[in-house]
Amino acid sequence: MQTDIITVSNNGEGAEDALNESTRFSNYVGLDEKQALRIRLLAEEMIGMVKAISGEFTGKFWIENTSDKVCQLHLVASTDMNADKKKEFINSSSNKKNAASTGVMGKIRELFENSLFSINDMADLQTEFGAAPVLYGSMGLMDVETSVMNSCIYQWSLEKYRHSVEETKDSNEGSTKAWDELERSIVASIADDVKVGVKGNEVELVIEKKY
Repeated sequence: MQTDIITVSNNGEGAEDALNESTRFSNYVGLDEKQALRIRLLAEEMIGMVKAISGEFTGKFWIENTSDKVCQLHLVASTDMNADKKKEFINSSSNKKNAASTGVMGKIRELFENSLFSINDMADLQTEFGAAPVLYGSMGLMDVETSVMNSCIYQWSLEKYRHSVEETKDSNEGSTKAWDELERSIVASIADDVKVGVKGNEVELVIEKKY
């Protein structure tokens, strides 16, 4: 089952409709009350992230399930945004820099947001303002694959990030802090995985939950 595709923006457009789709999905696949609540919480976290994206943002939201009973919440946006808007946003802040991302969803939001710009644009922003580089989440976890069409697919996975942090949390101060963030995060505690990927001119965030 796939829900309707809802247009969402950071000015609140589509937010309520997206949450309603999460309820409709849960009812359709027969989730119990606890499972349905978890899916709605994940949808709320994703919509909350959308509202925190800087500049003008519009994306497509939907939920679908796979044959192996995995619920996937999708957010897809085009990467044709203008980096000048990002510069204007940063210039309008008091310290001319991006505020530091806090929490797991803050880092995922920054990862997704930065991916909306081309690699060259983000390199310019990083040089001028100290912005985070494209698709380098904390710990630099990134997979790069090359398809038969020679187009790069970049993908970051929360599950791989979690494993990496867990391995070094007792010996690295940054990993210790990251582990604490993971333990406090609603998304990290509920979702089975979160992926941010770029293919062609699209950026996609997928939150997965087994049921």
